[in-house]
Amino acid sequence: MKTTRKKLIDKLDKIVSLIVRLRDKKCITPSVKCTKVLQCSHLIKRGKLPTRFDLDNCNAQCSYHNYLHNNYPEIYTEWWLNKYGQEKYNHLIAQSQKIWKPSITELQELLEHLTKIYNTYV
Repeated sequence: MKTTRKKLIDKLDKIVSLIVRLRDKKCITPSVKCTKVLQCSHLIKRGKLPTRFDLDNCNAQCSYHNYLHNNYPEIYTEWWLNKYGQEKYNHLIAQSQKIWKPSITELQELLEHLTKIYNTYV
């Protein structure tokens, strides 16, 4: 049985993915091999909770490029650096290394905030 915390994290994962796919509309690393199935790709892996729900850390990629990113992260990283810059990258890396154990209330507030963002796209 899932805890309240786990349920909220699942909801946050889902809403971030929806926002990113609506925002980007296509794979950010297009090529002939791109498919129409978009996924939410994290520049810094999802295991780093402080940046897991950060919309700057997430972009839409087709399943091929998202898979490729796991083995060859430099392709996505180079695209990301060209788009956002080294300073923002350094900030994201620093954020990812912080320890963050959000309370249920913090997770609920983040979900409310992201829901508002989502509603601007639909």
